[in-house]
Amino acid sequence: MDIIDTLKKDPRWCDNPASAFDLAKDRWGILFLNMGGPENTTGVHDYLQNIFEDPDIIKLPLSFLLQKPLARVIASRRTEKVIERYNLIGGGSPLIKWSQAVADGVNENLLGEYPRIRTAIGMRYTSPFINSALDELNQKGCRFILIIPLYPHYSRVTTGTALKQVIKWLSKNKSECRLKVIWDWHDNREYVSLLRQYINTSMSSLNKSDETRLMFSAHAVPVKLAQGGDPYVKQIETTARLAGEGFNYILSYQSRTGPVKWVEPDSKDMVNKYGQEGIKNLVVVPLSFVSDHIETLYELDIELKEIAHSAGIENFIRVPAFNDDPEFINMLADFVRAHIKSEGNAT
Repeated sequence: MDIIDTLKKDPRWCDNPASAFDLAKDRWGILFLNMGGPENTTGVHDYLQNIFEDPDIIKLPLSFLLQKPLARVIASRRTEKVIERYNLIGGGSPLIKWSQAVADGVNENLLGEYPRIRTAIGMRYTSPFINSALDELNQKGCRFILIIPLYPHYSRVTTGTALKQVIKWLSKNKSECRLKVIWDWHDNREYVSLLRQYINTSMSSLNKSDETRLMFSAHAVPVKLAQGGDPYVKQIETTARLAGEGFNYILSYQSRTGPVKWVEPDSKDMVNKYGQEGIKNLVVVPLSFVSDHIETLYELDIELKEIAHSAGIENFIRVPAFNDDPEFINMLADFVRAHIKSEGNAT
């Protein structure tokens, strides 16, 4: 992971902050990273354009010259269709709301131990942007910043592209503020345990039988990306194995767009297959998402549910996202405690 190597070579990198700072007295911060989303339909075009301008998401022909103008064209063509989808889920994405709720909750959880702590959220494709969030924490006098992606699984197209913004900020900002990044937490014990609690609750609401299946649905990535060494798919498989232990489950992928080969199987294909096999009860786990947004509220709750019912599946249950669940916030707060007090990754 070149991005990780680049960050670790920066003199402001801090592997063991507890040995460098008195975190109970020094002012320090936590920055939560996420993708972002339009909070209302007027922001859909700019959101799409920002995504398509990112060559890590999609590298357009002659990208060094044409990435931005082609991104504007693609965004303009897709805006109306995407607006229709957002209108079906309330007129905008709740992802920023949930991300802020997590940041506020972790701040409150840690404030008694660390009275000078500050938390912020930084989005990749909508405001508040990552560089602005770093500016804010720096201006508040934070001597150290712990960066946590709200993506449990690392990929170049999620955490990776967000961290490139951190690198740009470091290159332009001469602040002495030091930082540490948590790359992923796909196999964290508390995360897996909480996910299993959610699964158990949904599964127990059904009459257990051979007609019930558990399906993990993760955001798809191109096969080329996975074969090129990106760890996302292997990490997704690990989480599914740990959280799905003891269940009859399948791992599938959603959100495929564009004329490239994507990792399989596709969630829609699997739902149709289950219907043909006579499966009547299906519990779907949105594996790579911790907060509700269009991929859960539209793609799963509306689109996939309709496919399931058309295929003959009678009971379609989508396991909820964590959103602002206090247990999830406590988990992240414990995660912070572990990472500021010891070197390396805490599990």
